[in-house]
Parts: sequence; C-alpha cells; structure tokens
Amino acid sequence: MNLPTITAHQKIVLSLGILLGILVVIAVGYLLAPTLIYDQWIWKYYWGPVVADATGHSVSHNGVVAQEGYTLISEITYGVILVYALYALYKLLKKLDIRIDWYFCLALFPYILFGPVTRVLEDTSYFTEPFVYWFISPLIYFQTAFYVLLFLFLGYYLQKKAFSLKKTLRVLLIVFLFIDGIYTILWVLGFDYGASRIEPWFFCMLSFFAFLPLLYRFLKNQTVTINTVIFSGGLLIVLPCFFLVGRWMAGDQWSSSSGTYITVFWLIIGLISLILGIVALVAWVFRNNERIAVYKHPLNLSMLGGHLIDGITSYISIYDPWHMGLPSYIEKHPASNTLMEVWPPLFPIVKFLLIILVIFVFDVYYKKELERYPRLINLLKIGIFILGVSPGLRDLLRVTMGV
Repeated sequence: MNLPTITAHQKIVLSLGILLGILVVIAVGYLLAPTLIYDQWIWKYYWGPVVADATGHSVSHNGVVAQEGYTLISEITYGVILVYALYALYKLLKKLDIRIDWYFCLALFPYILFGPVTRVLEDTSYFTEPFVYWFISPLIYFQTAFYVLLFLFLGYYLQKKAFSLKKTLRVLLIVFLFIDGIYTILWVLGFDYGASRIEPWFFCMLSFFAFLPLLYRFLKNQTVTINTVIFSGGLLIVLPCFFLVGRWMAGDQWSSSSGTYITVFWLIIGLISLILGIVALVAWVFRNNERIAVYKHPLNLSMLGGHLIDGITSYISIYDPWHMGLPSYIEKHPASNTLMEVWPPLFPIVKFLLIILVIFVFDVYYKKELERYPRLINLLKIGIFILGVSPGLRDLLRVTMGV
C-alpha cells in the first residue's frame, strides 16, 4: 500500500496544528492544575531561571525555588526548539533562494555579536525592568531572530521590487533616519531603558557608521545585496551596545566591578589566533590532501574559533591558571562543568576535538551524501558557530570588564 504524499502546504498546516495542539494542552493543563504546570514546570525550569538571572540570585515562587542558569530539561527543550528553528529558517531561505555561505555568515555576524554583548550589559545591571528580561536567554535569541528576519525581508523586498539602485539606497536611508528619529523622540521624552542612556547625536553617528557598508557597495560595485542590508541592519543594533561597553571600559561604570582585565582579553584572543593559525597552516601545507585541506575553509575555522573562545575562556576565567586575580566564576552548563571537574583543561580540548570531528563528518566522511544539501549543511555550521561563540564571547567580555 502506497502512503499518501504530503504537500508542502499540508506540512505547514500539520506543523502549525501540532504547535497549536501543544499550546492548547499547556493552557488547559494550567487551568486545571496551575501548581503542577506553572510552578513545578514552567517556573522551575524556564521562567524562574530567567528571573533568577536578572536578579543575580535564586528566586522562589509558591515555595518552588529556581536557580540561575540552565537545567537539563531546559537545555533539551531549547535544543529541540533550535533544531526546529534552524529547519524553518533553512526552508525559508531556500524558498527565497538566498545562498547560505561564508558571506551570509559574515552578514549575520553583527547579530551573533548582539546576543553576548547585550548579555554582558545585562550582567552589569544596565537594563531596567521589564526590558532586562529581553536580554536573557532564551528571550535574547527570539529578539535577535526578529531583527535578522526584519532586515532579511527588507532586503528581499527591495531586491524583488527591482528598484533602481538610487531608489533602493534612498529607501534604506529613510529606514535608518526613521529609526534615528524614533530614538531621538524617545530620548527627549525621557524613555528609561538603561543605566546610561546614549545621547541622540552619538546614536545617529553610530547609525551613520552602520549605513556605510550600504553606501560603500553602492559606490564601488553599483549594487546593494540582501547580505549587505542584513549586515548594515545588524550594525545598527550592535554598535550602540559596543559603545556602552566602551564607556564601561573607559571608566563610566554604572555598577560595581572588580576591575578591568584587558590583558586577559588579548591573552585569550592570542591563544585562539595561534591555534587557528596552526590549523590553517597545516591545512594549507597539506592542501593537496582533501581530508586535511577542508580545515582551512573560513566557515570551518569560524566553527573552531567560536568553540575555542567558549572552552578556553571558561577554563581560564573559572580556574585562573596564571593567577591573574580574576573574579570568581562558576560553570552553569552541567555537561561542561562535569568535564572540568574531571580535569579543568579537558573542556576546551574536548570542544576542539569535537569540532574537528564535526568538520570531518560534514566535509569528508559524508561529503558525497551531503553535496545535495549545501544550504542545510552551511546553516548547521553557522548554528554550531553561534552555539560556541555566543557563550564564549559573553564570558570573555565579562572577565574583561570585571563583571
């Protein structure tokens, strides 16, 4: 008996139906047993840790205590959501015929930085309530995804409409000026979002720098691509965050700090650059060997670098092996904490070897089988890169800022 073929439309309807069914079950369960559904499940494993992270200590609701950080259940849940989100993004990009490669990864880089940088600002108690909750995982990832999709659809719309280059640039300029205008109005009205508000003239200057890649592409290549729109939009949201980090490092600190440790920043970046340089050099020397040459590809090196930032920063910040007087940190992830309890350097070593293995599986062992899915494989690589660089960069900035 032949199974019926499911069309793309039916797949979407089925997926939405399953999602709606899950939400209905949760809602009905909450109405019938709020203590079990909310207190013992949603609060304990999901929302409670977010509140605890925002307040900096464990919190209690109806006698149920929630701790900072992830739990095994929340990590599994977020992992499943991430897999489905990546698949949905893959289908969307495929439908829009957007190429997923190293240049697409570069376009996403400001958004990748936005998450860890704003998390560090949250660690400094910068954001006021209720905005602070939007800068704690997993809400920060939903916020970042919204920005990516916003500028992706904007770039796609402008491309599909086939406007002239001058009109396309004019539309983008209006969008940037509109955002500047909204920010200025909110600042004049005294809108309070954080401990140290950015003056409108500084924000407009940062907005100008974010617009420069669009102007550069227009003047040099007479084109404005979707990737450039995404990249400039990302700069628009991440440059103000780096501006605030710069203020902190310059001494304008709005909360307590154990001091800045810029030497740790350069030490970790130096170690990672050295390791990546050795890997790239070996891959170049043996470039005629396909099994080794794949390790010099930019996206593969990015994956490796992202997880080295996470592994090395966690090890150095927690154990302070060179006795630099760093603040006391703890590891929130159960898996990595277990590895470091066995032997502190084991975590970065395992991370390094794991990414080496992932690259080998994708680009060597299953290369022929996966050649038909270049978009999906590159999107998975970008996802793996984000999973490493986001927590790693946050930890690196935390220890650098003495938070």
